[in-house]
Amino acid sequence: MTPAERSPAPDIARGFMLLLIALAHAPMYVTTSDPGVVTHPKGGDALDRAITFLSLDLVDNRAYPMFAALFGYGMAMLVMRQRAAGTSAPAAGRLLRRRAVFLILFGFVHFVLIFPADILAPYGVAALALGWLLTRGDRALGRGVVISAAAATVLATLLSIAVAMEESGSGGELRGTVWAHDYGEAVVERLSQVPFASVHILLGWPIPTAILIGAVAARRRYLDDPARHRALLKRVVLIGGFVSVLGGVPLALVGAGSWQAGDLATGSVTALHVITGFAGGLAYAAAFGLFVARLQDRGRTPGPVSGALAAVGRRSLTCYLLQSSLLALVLARVAFGVGDRIHATGAAVIAVCVWLTVLAVAVALERAGLRGPLDALLRRLVYGRPADRGAEPATRGAALPETEPVGKQEPATRAES
Repeated sequence: MTPAERSPAPDIARGFMLLLIALAHAPMYVTTSDPGVVTHPKGGDALDRAITFLSLDLVDNRAYPMFAALFGYGMAMLVMRQRAAGTSAPAAGRLLRRRAVFLILFGFVHFVLIFPADILAPYGVAALALGWLLTRGDRALGRGVVISAAAATVLATLLSIAVAMEESGSGGELRGTVWAHDYGEAVVERLSQVPFASVHILLGWPIPTAILIGAVAARRRYLDDPARHRALLKRVVLIGGFVSVLGGVPLALVGAGSWQAGDLATGSVTALHVITGFAGGLAYAAAFGLFVARLQDRGRTPGPVSGALAAVGRRSLTCYLLQSSLLALVLARVAFGVGDRIHATGAAVIAVCVWLTVLAVAVALERAGLRGPLDALLRRLVYGRPADRGAEPATRGAALPETEPVGKQEPATRAES
């Protein structure tokens, strides 16, 4: 399969994933009631509670694993391309580490200046810790999946229960600087939180496991040649989707106010929600693989909608940070403060509108033949100027978390080797 023929499934999945992230993050800014479970406010009318239930069952703790799996998929593709072009394993590892370091720096800026639930820095830290496995054989990678899965299950369970049983405090304390009234004070407080934020996310969610499973999927070309792996992808969608939806119901009932659970019960069902959400993230990714396989069966290329999603996916670093900035600008108290006047329904509407705005920007950049500016900056920081590496890479755009589109060749140069 040539690069031009490879599946657009990873880019389409990343574009859709950003909608899920917007829906998960927007409710954190709602200040019209006390915080409920995960990111959601308590109470509201019947529509608010229904939206909270659906979000908890289908979105929350499902987008992050999908994001992480696609990140691992992209890292593994990068290593395979470099190795196929003659780059040594140590040199490919150094390239991964450079990407990870700059991703951490991007995440640091995002965390401090925009939103204190950043996912860039944790993925960068994970890349530094796990990147060496991607230059090893399948057996080492498989062991990494098993060990990380066992550790993630234990840690997610313990952390979820500990957080639920901890004294809750006031709503403002639970949301921290997201509900801040003074931007300068919020920035200073976030600077003190930086060392702990990435560790908390990596311990509380099965991010490392999702990254490694994404790398396994890349080595076996599950999303690059989805038609060939249709049976497996169907099983992942059916089994993963069933496990995810069923496992999300208990916490969704708590969040919607239908079950008044105690602290221990809430912590336990939160752990169940996190662990089963891992299956849901994989199911979402597999579903887009099946969608693209169906297009290929019919001899069709992606239409306007899937093409727009792919445009977002190819610029997902730019789109993620733009989306996060717009949500903060519209909803945060230190900006326009719309979060002080809405509930769950309003937050969902604003999340969709912001994502559609980002989608329009990505389509405009696609039609103009331009990369996302932040994706291009990351690429320049990692690879250097075109003159420094012999030739300008032929790829269009870059993707987060992959940081470059799957299926496009990155030339290996002596400078990188």
